[in-house]
Amino acid sequence: MEKLLAKMYEQSETKTAKKQYRVLNALKAAAFLNLAVFYFLYNINVAQGTNPAWDYVWWQRLTLWSIVVLCGMTFSQGSNYLKWGLGLLGAGTAISLCTYLFTPQHPIYFGIFTFLGLAYLVVQPIHWWLQKSPGSCGWLLSAIAYDLTRHLTDGVIIWQGKIIGHLPSFLYGDWNVWLGLPGADFVSLEYVPFLPNIFLFLCGLYLFQFMSEHEKGQAYLKKLS
Repeated sequence: MEKLLAKMYEQSETKTAKKQYRVLNALKAAAFLNLAVFYFLYNINVAQGTNPAWDYVWWQRLTLWSIVVLCGMTFSQGSNYLKWGLGLLGAGTAISLCTYLFTPQHPIYFGIFTFLGLAYLVVQPIHWWLQKSPGSCGWLLSAIAYDLTRHLTDGVIIWQGKIIGHLPSFLYGDWNVWLGLPGADFVSLEYVPFLPNIFLFLCGLYLFQFMSEHEKGQAYLKKLS
């Protein structure tokens, strides 16, 4: 088992030093800082009842989306994603446990850390295969897949504003919460399911690849290093 995992997550790219893009890393750090500020203000306004009507939804969504995309863009800079993935899953589990015990009225289940842990563990073994697709094609297919799956929590598939399919109710329940198919009574302050967000992660990954494949994109990336 150990050998299998080592093979799946082998650090073949670490034989040569990976180029780091400091601006992208700084933007990713800023996005996580923004999330921390959001929860600080959420705690003051909503959790403590200072301003229960505080409209926080879009700030939270945009912050989470930016984290997912930026983590996708910086994926090729990293290594040892088995360790990172398991570590993030552990952090996500710890956050869920803490909110369940100490703030049960504002629980966090399957939040951003849990998602990133799953994304790293799933994408790393197939990264070599994903790279076979041109960046533009990969980005387009990922964007379409994201758009088709972003309403799965509501039980529907929507394309260009029209409902084109309904998912059967038996797919929804506690066993599929991680995937993006929660039961009707599921509640989480921060919910970042595997679907559709894995496709948003891949949009970031392929956007970086697309820029790396073209001269103008490479020139722009140089400015970010």
